[in-house]
Amino acid sequence: MSGSPRPAASRHLAMTLLAALLLLASWLPIAGQAWAAAETITIEQSEATASFPEGITFRLVAESRRPIQRVELLYNVADDPTLNLLVPTFEPGRRIEVEELLNLQIYYLPAGIDISYRWRIEDDRGAVVETEPETLLWLDTRFDWQALTADDVTVYSYTGNEAFSRLILESAQTTVDRLKVEYGLSEVTPIRIWVYNSREDFNATKQANEKHWAVGTAYPNYHVILATIPEGSKREVGRVIPHEVSHQLLYQATKNPFNSPPLWLDEGLAVYAQDVGNEDDFAQVQDAASKGRLYSIRALISDFPTTGPYQLAYAESHSIVAFVIERFGIEKMRELIAAYREGVSHDEALRRSLGVDTDELDRLWKESLGYQGDHPDGVSGYVETAPSEPGVGLGLIVLAAATLAGGLSLLIIRARWLWRQQATRPV
Repeated sequence: MSGSPRPAASRHLAMTLLAALLLLASWLPIAGQAWAAAETITIEQSEATASFPEGITFRLVAESRRPIQRVELLYNVADDPTLNLLVPTFEPGRRIEVEELLNLQIYYLPAGIDISYRWRIEDDRGAVVETEPETLLWLDTRFDWQALTADDVTVYSYTGNEAFSRLILESAQTTVDRLKVEYGLSEVTPIRIWVYNSREDFNATKQANEKHWAVGTAYPNYHVILATIPEGSKREVGRVIPHEVSHQLLYQATKNPFNSPPLWLDEGLAVYAQDVGNEDDFAQVQDAASKGRLYSIRALISDFPTTGPYQLAYAESHSIVAFVIERFGIEKMRELIAAYREGVSHDEALRRSLGVDTDELDRLWKESLGYQGDHPDGVSGYVETAPSEPGVGLGLIVLAAATLAGGLSLLIIRARWLWRQQATRPV
């Protein structure tokens, strides 16, 4: 009995060794190429120079025993794992000099973030070498910045008023400590806050199409806030800092690849978090309600108006959030935030946490205001066009793009813009 399995076991062992040898044989040429490339390609210079606001110039000088035929520059922003690719033009040869501009006025990135980059170099036989990643701070070089740091926040300023900068830091850290409990966060990715002393100084940092009245912008996916707070203005500290910090923490509390909180919830929580600057919101909403000129909650899911009574959208969002907390309780608000962390639809998130959908919440909120119905002209002519669920608008875009020659390229550009708009929250 003990002798019969041995031939089968021996065959199994032989097959295993053969498979291992074949795998090793297939790997050796690749490993040999990589080793050969590492031995023959020498990096003489690799550097990046920032010139605000134009962009970053990357420079590479390399030599090789074999002609270098392709160079790629790979970079990513902050802790975003997405790699971006630049393919510079150069004269192939055994010694190459490459210079490539990343134009950040076209491919906008906010100042104050880290950009990590590396080179990928390929010779005429396909051997490849990648350089070690290097990191550059994309900085607004017009000013001499000083930093103050707390547990989860670093504040950068240039006025030299350390006491005022410390007040900003304390406001930000206190807001983080409070909201991470309210939003259900166990830990917080550190936030950078770059403080500008005037609107004129801040305007140079904006995107070309950004709202002209914005005095602060949160970039939650990059963990960066750019804000205008004139030196000594404690009121602006209490208005701007909690607002922008709320955007950062809500993003961290709900991050998922499928859906994000509606704009009314994001902005409503941000205004609700403010120490000051939201005192007149409820009166404004009540006045609009008495005239039959309220936006519906569904109209405030994905965008706010840029003309007309746009401030009413912010005031309404504040009112809706306050209504939810008063009617259902703060614990239900935590449940709503937690539902969005799972990437569910807007109606599903509301049903899981509050037991109502978007339209039912709209009805309850308007009833609490004594709303008698919409004015025939609507809200100063604003047309409500928000989609009922995420993905409807995107589906229409995809369908249209599929029928056009070259539509895919346009769709990618549009999707990138929409993604950045979703990540950008002005106050």
